[in-house]
Amino acid sequence: MEEELQKPCIPYTVGQTFHVQSHITPSPTPVTWGYCINDQDGRNERTLFSPHDRCVRNPPLAGELGSRVLDLTVLSPIRVGDYNSAQIFLAEVSDDQSIPEIKKSVVAKVYDPLYFNDEDGYINPFKCVDNHYTHEVHTYNLFSDFQGGLVPEFYGSFSLDLSEPGSDARTVRLILIEHIPGSSMLQASPADYSQQYRQQIMKCVIDFESTAYHRHIALTDLSPRNVMLLDPACYPQRKTVFLDFATTLFSRTFGGELDNDMVPGEYISPLLRWNQSMVREFSDWVDWEFRPWVEAEYAHEAAHITPEMIDKFCPIYGTEVRIGK
Repeated sequence: MEEELQKPCIPYTVGQTFHVQSHITPSPTPVTWGYCINDQDGRNERTLFSPHDRCVRNPPLAGELGSRVLDLTVLSPIRVGDYNSAQIFLAEVSDDQSIPEIKKSVVAKVYDPLYFNDEDGYINPFKCVDNHYTHEVHTYNLFSDFQGGLVPEFYGSFSLDLSEPGSDARTVRLILIEHIPGSSMLQASPADYSQQYRQQIMKCVIDFESTAYHRHIALTDLSPRNVMLLDPACYPQRKTVFLDFATTLFSRTFGGELDNDMVPGEYISPLLRWNQSMVREFSDWVDWEFRPWVEAEYAHEAAHITPEMIDKFCPIYGTEVRIGK
C-alpha cells in the first residue's frame, strides 16, 4: 500500500467565500470496465508528489470557461470532509442581476479530487471526478423538463481556482443546484409513514427510474440516500425529489456495447424490470409482497409488452410476464 503525503486543510468551511466562473462542460467521459482504476504511474505519483501538487499535475478536463462570475459564501456543510466523492455545502450567492435564475441560497457540489476516497491508491481520483462532473451535468440537461419537480433546479456548472501558500493554484469544477429542504429516505424512519404512503413513495421511485431508463439514462446510484421526501404541507403536489446523478450511464447496458440488443427507444415496463433485486435498496420501506403489488400497479401496461421485450428482459431480471395478463 502506497502512503499518501499530507493533504492541506479542507477549504469548504463556514464563512469562506469562493470566486467561481461559469464553465461549459465537455462531453460525458466514456465508461468502460476499470476506467477509474489507477495504473502504476498513478500509484507511483501518489508517493512522490504532495496531494496538492498531484491536483496541479492532473487538472480537470478543459471544457470552456463562460462569462458568468459569482461569489459563493459557505453557509453550512451538507457533506464536507475527506474521503467523500464530492464536497457539498449550502452557499449564499452574491447579488448579480445578470443571473436572475440563481437563487440567493443554493447547494454547491464540488468535484474535488484532493479529498476523494481513492481507496489507498487503487482508484484514480482525477478520472473519477471528471466522470462524475461530466455525467451529472449531462444528466441535469437531459432532465431539463423535470427540473423544479422530480429533480432540483440546475443553476449551472462552474470552475473554481484554489490556492495554497507557496503553491500553484489548482482547479476544481462544481455545480449549483436548488436547495431541497427535508429528509432523505435514508434519514427518515419508514415507521413514521403509513403503508399506503410508502407505497405511493415507491410508485414515485419506480416511475422516475422507468422514465429515466426510457431516455437511456441508467440510474446506477438510485438509493434511499438520493431520494428526498418533501413535507406534504409545503409541497402538496410533490412527494419526492431525486438527487445525485454523478454515476449515471447513458445506455441500457454498461458501456453501451449491447445497446442494439436491449430494445432501444422503447418504454420498458416495470413489469419486466422491477423485481426483488431491484427493490433491495429500499427493503426497509417495503413490508408488503412486492412483486404482486408491482403487477397490480402496472397491470395496464401488460398488453403493451412485446415478445421481443420478454425475450430480452425476463432472463436478465428473472421476471415472468404473460402478454395481455
